[in-house]
Amino acid sequence: MGRRTKIILGILAGIPMLAVATAVLVLPAIELAPMAAGRATVALGRKVTIGSLRVSPGLSLGVELRDAQLDNIEGGSRPAMAEVASLSATLDLLPLLRGEVVLRRAAMDGFTLYLERAADRRANWHFGERPATPPPAAATPPDRSGLPMIHDLRLTGSEIVFRTTSGKELRTRLDTAAITADALDQPARLTAAGSYSDVPVTMEATLGSIATLRDARIPFPIELNAASSAETTLTFRGTATDPLNVDGAAGSIRFSAATPAAILAMAGAGGTEVPPVPIALSGRATRSGDVWRLTEAEGALDGAPFAAPLLELTEGGRGQPDAIVVTMDFTRLDVNRLLGARPQGSNQASGDADLPLVVPEMPDPLLRAELGVQELVYARLRATDVRMKAEMAPARIAVESLGLVAFGARFDASGELLPAEGGGAGISATARMTQGDVDTLRRAFGLPRLPLAGQIEAHAAVAAEATTLNAATARARISVVAAMTSGSIAREVIEMASTDVRALFRTSRGMTRVSCLLAAVDVRAGRGEAAPVRIRAGTGTVSGLASFDLNREWVDLIIGSQRETTNFFALDIPVRVSGSFSNPDILPAQWSSSARARMESGSMAPLPPDLRDTARRNPCYSDRSSRR
Repeated sequence: MGRRTKIILGILAGIPMLAVATAVLVLPAIELAPMAAGRATVALGRKVTIGSLRVSPGLSLGVELRDAQLDNIEGGSRPAMAEVASLSATLDLLPLLRGEVVLRRAAMDGFTLYLERAADRRANWHFGERPATPPPAAATPPDRSGLPMIHDLRLTGSEIVFRTTSGKELRTRLDTAAITADALDQPARLTAAGSYSDVPVTMEATLGSIATLRDARIPFPIELNAASSAETTLTFRGTATDPLNVDGAAGSIRFSAATPAAILAMAGAGGTEVPPVPIALSGRATRSGDVWRLTEAEGALDGAPFAAPLLELTEGGRGQPDAIVVTMDFTRLDVNRLLGARPQGSNQASGDADLPLVVPEMPDPLLRAELGVQELVYARLRATDVRMKAEMAPARIAVESLGLVAFGARFDASGELLPAEGGGAGISATARMTQGDVDTLRRAFGLPRLPLAGQIEAHAAVAAEATTLNAATARARISVVAAMTSGSIAREVIEMASTDVRALFRTSRGMTRVSCLLAAVDVRAGRGEAAPVRIRAGTGTVSGLASFDLNREWVDLIIGSQRETTNFFALDIPVRVSGSFSNPDILPAQWSSSARARMESGSMAPLPPDLRDTARRNPCYSDRSSRR
């Protein structure tokens, strides 16, 4: 080989080496940001800006990025969806030439991701045009074979913010986070420390290998442990067929907290005194597309066991709200202990709860709940065997059914809440009381012993408008028709009401059978009237009118016998019972002309048409003549 040939071959061999040397020396000085930003803008359909992007070539390729930003969707609440202050990464060159990305090390600082939906429910994390209705779920998960092979990825000073449709920002701060893997076929490890809604949170997870992550045929294993303190923990053990979208997830979940303080703070209700109520919950969690479920769940609230056969969240499509379905059964639920504020100057742990009445015009999420409570405590109510079905829809909360046992009686009701002009809600409901024992009801309401025994039933209509449930109860208009078809009344009451002359010489003993009882009652803000009050017994029929004030515990009742139903010794002079519930005065009286006219005409307290018809069907209503 001649000298010239050797020179030519040397030059040819040196050209690639010179090119590599030139690239090593020159490429780091070339600013690649404009080209990369342009290509990313075209690919994502949104503007991408990069302050600086430089590459250091070699067998280990170095990448330095500064001040990158991805624009938000049109109609978003802030200009940028994502921002990165700085990123330093090292990649293997030879795999990159084969189209594979092997990320040896990467460190990102100042990463901010802002997730939200526009007014028409478009999600800013979706790119490109999306159909109005979601396409059917794919039979197989998306191909992940092209995902980067990550050995060490670390984040500092970063945050993820989710803005709800109501405008509330749920902020997750990542002070430090890392994903590491000793080898591509070994389990990866995830660690993170930061906060959620200013509540400190730490997380550790053992994940499947990077090789498993790249193989969509294999469900990706996840073992996650999160805690906001030593007393508030969450664990998940399961798999996901599409882990990058947290889809196809299935596994067991377990949550426990010594107090609800951390949960309330995460929900934006922190800063208030929280009762020491422990909570525990475990069940099977799944996600399939838009549907998140927790099934077969059980736990304890304040030491009382509960079961949750179904907790379900369905993400709404474009322009549609999310929807939640809840089915839960509690053994005991003390709402006072959970929500009642501690009275000032009192040693009580909690006072009476008072639920706010709010009916959203456009609720998000929608809610449908079916709840059961074996023992319920709310304000001054003590109830058992509680069952409720309710639904929150746009501008309406419907209580399809509510049943409970309280004061020794069974109550069944239904109704609805609508938005009120002045705030709060307007309530309309109907209710029925059955199996009401007179003596038990008397003791429950603190009344003195009554000369009446037996079971009573009642139909009621309720209307109220207020900002809280307790205020609605105090201000409500309540119309009631009470009836008894089998019971007994003290004989002395009939003799007293008829002014039987024999009562002057003896005290009548024993009870006489009640064949019917009717009371039509109208109550407004605790004050009301009963007209008529009528009792048909074996020794006569008595009728009367009454006014009362539940707030003052005061009554004014005038009652007398119907002459044609009493015996020869009855003078049929009415009696007036007036004064406090506990110690009223009882004196002879006389019917006023207006009262006599009301009794003879069968006039009733103002009742809704349905209740008026119910009263007229009562056998005692026909006994309305009162010839005095």
